[in-house]
Amino acid sequence: MGDEEKKQQPDMDREFLALRERYFNIMQPIFTPIPDKHDIVDFFASILRVVGMEDGGWDPFEESRGMILDMDHLMKIDLPISRFPDENHSKWRFGLLQYSHAVEVDAVYELIANILRYHLGEGYSPSPFFKYLTEKRQKSYRKKSMDPLEKIAIIKQLGGRLGCPAGELLEEFYDNKLRNAIAHSDFILSETEFRCRGGTGGMQAYKMPLDKVADILLKTRAFYSAFWGLEAACRKYFAQHYANKAIPYDPHYKGMLEVLANGDGMMSGFKIHWPNKHESTYVRHEDGIDMCNIFLGKDLKIEMNVGLYPKKAGTWSLVLAEGDMPNYTPLANGNIPIWPEEL
Repeated sequence: MGDEEKKQQPDMDREFLALRERYFNIMQPIFTPIPDKHDIVDFFASILRVVGMEDGGWDPFEESRGMILDMDHLMKIDLPISRFPDENHSKWRFGLLQYSHAVEVDAVYELIANILRYHLGEGYSPSPFFKYLTEKRQKSYRKKSMDPLEKIAIIKQLGGRLGCPAGELLEEFYDNKLRNAIAHSDFILSETEFRCRGGTGGMQAYKMPLDKVADILLKTRAFYSAFWGLEAACRKYFAQHYANKAIPYDPHYKGMLEVLANGDGMMSGFKIHWPNKHESTYVRHEDGIDMCNIFLGKDLKIEMNVGLYPKKAGTWSLVLAEGDMPNYTPLANGNIPIWPEEL
């Protein structure tokens, strides 16, 4: 990095931190569930990205997190001149590759859409955008996957109904022409501009000042840093405050909800203990995803298998016969859940 770039670095760091704080504060409310208003399982499913059972090593969300972070580190260190004779040019390339990757991370758009759906009382879905597409677009959905512009438009629609400008934040840095030029290797960096030939013949050529590109890249880094900070803070909060505890979940079945935490002190799943010694569990871990007695039912909504129903249910729980006592399985710490009778 040249002397001039090093002088500018503190100002860029301050601008990055200010942007990150702004994005963090605007989005923080949607990462907080509404007590007793909607089904908390829909919120947990959104944060944990419930998709079904899965082997280890199949989660691109975590790979993308690592890739974006690696690019951040590369852009901050002094590169050896023997291998990178034009360090400034190389860091522009790293930034463009990071941008191209970041704006294509499906799980980020899906997670945001699902937590907006949760707050609007519209449930969770591993395909959260589909129901908001036109009938014509739904028919072509399998042949043509959604691009970021379509997803951002729906996020704006959901956020507008809720009063959360999540879609507008994405629009601050998403540029479809820039994305396409990088993705299709159709760009050139000059000393002052980002240039795109626009395909063979240059009929759709355009250029963008590097100052504008730098602003887009900075906002992208700040947004994703805020997003992953919120996602991690949310999972850490629920692990710290609700792991090894039983939360009353369903007044008709008398299910008790337990937050599951991993060795890093982060929420990794949830388990619902039913009073007939049955469990419904979803947990992400290094070896994959375990999903037992939870399934994606009609419209891909979360549904539970609560075990066998008695021939004649009692008044206390729909899964217990009259006169049967509740028989909950133990929590992770060995404690037995007890339904609070005052409820």
